[in-house]
Amino acid sequence: MKKIVLFGLVCTMAATSANAGWFGDLFKKSAEPQTLADACNTDEITSVCPEIALGQKTLTECLSENIKSLSKKCSKYVKKSIAENKELILENKEATTNAVNDQVADMKSAIAEKKAATADAKKSFKNKKSEIKANARAAGKELKDAATAVKTDAIETGKSAAEIVK
Repeated sequence: MKKIVLFGLVCTMAATSANAGWFGDLFKKSAEPQTLADACNTDEITSVCPEIALGQKTLTECLSENIKSLSKKCSKYVKKSIAENKELILENKEATTNAVNDQVADMKSAIAEKKAATADAKKSFKNKKSEIKANARAAGKELKDAATAVKTDAIETGKSAAEIVK
């Protein structure tokens, strides 16, 4: 009977706030970490997720992919954080996907414009080349005609000179 009363007294004392300092640690649940820094060691994060420093992945992506490699305390915090922020993560992923798709569409449009401009430049070059060839042919024909005229004039002049000399 004394043991039961003594146990009851100890339990009562432990439950009162005035005596929480004496027995509080026995009955108190360990405090859950409030931040990632409280839950995970910096060395643990950098060893498990070295690609974060290179900017290849986000911290959340890396930690969630490597959850089995993390300490129990760190993995518990990451799981809880992911569960609490899953909707936000999905929204961010969707927004990022949309932004990337917009950038891809812009790049495709820019490429199409460059291709069109290149095709126009090639066509213009081909037209100029044809124009230059046609002008060169015309100039060559004019030159040949002029040479023929000069030759004819020279022959006529030669005949005239021969007649004068006679």
